[in-house]
Amino acid sequence: MTAAATRRRRPRSMRGFTLVELLIALAITATLLTAMLMVLQTAFRSYQASVEQSSTHMTGRIVTQRFLALVRTGSAFGPLPGDPRDRFVRSDGFTATLANGETIALRLDRVAETLFVRAGDGDERTLLSGVRGPVDDEGAPVGAFTLEFEKGTTLVRASFDLTVGRDLEAQLAIEGDEVAPLRLVGTASPRRAPW
Repeated sequence: MTAAATRRRRPRSMRGFTLVELLIALAITATLLTAMLMVLQTAFRSYQASVEQSSTHMTGRIVTQRFLALVRTGSAFGPLPGDPRDRFVRSDGFTATLANGETIALRLDRVAETLFVRAGDGDERTLLSGVRGPVDDEGAPVGAFTLEFEKGTTLVRASFDLTVGRDLEAQLAIEGDEVAPLRLVGTASPRRAPW
């Protein structure tokens, strides 16, 4: 063998990749990258859903506790029945006057799906968004707040029934809105002063 023939014949380990091998490697790499992007997108959507759900649960818990505290510590409540013989009032609004004379009002706006709060003569503020009130079997709205009175003016029991979808204020910019509705239901009775 001549020196020129030896130089032309390189060992197999020193040769480069063929075009077919490069194309196969690129296809495998593209498939792996696509799979990784799908996994990341799923993780981001899952993260967003858990953050929104957690935010809705926390806000719902605060609203529930605040309502129950208003009933337990309040001294006067509304709306009162139109007829003193009526025991129950169902309304989308609730008012409690505290011992210090301050009035707190809650109002459900069904069109805007928002629960508003007002302290005293101040402005109405959004307490929770994405809120729906109960409906009857025909789909007609039923009051979200049920007040049971005795002798027309003495509150015996107050309850509320609200369903919270996603909180519009807590929405993140990541794609997807997959929050399960949360139903808030609570009942409380005012504390009576010992006589």
